[in-house]
Amino acid sequence: MGAMYDKMVNVIEQKVTPIAGKIGQQKYITSIRDGFIAALPFMIVGSFMLVFIFPPFSSETTWGFARAWLDFSETYREQLMLPFNLSMGIMTIFISVGIASSLLAITTLILLRQVCYH
Repeated sequence: MGAMYDKMVNVIEQKVTPIAGKIGQQKYITSIRDGFIAALPFMIVGSFMLVFIFPPFSSETTWGFARAWLDFSETYREQLMLPFNLSMGIMTIFISVGIASSLLAITTLILLRQVCYH
């Protein structure tokens, strides 16, 4: 098993890593990455709210805390969904703006480099 693992790691290091590095340096891929990184706080807030909205307990539970949490989330589900819906809705706009902003910054730097060095 160890020899097969070493062989697979070697193939990844020799073949896949250089290709992934070249793809990762491409300005469009970099812009998409930067757009998603900028939206990460919205993803975290929205995902965190899902835990409160849909508790990780069975609906047949009899444990007091779990039952209270389930009842609360069922009663106030509409109000609890508001932060989730807002964060996910804003996130799509934020990602689009982040991608465009990053692409503009990269393109501007490329143009400035061309102007300064030619």
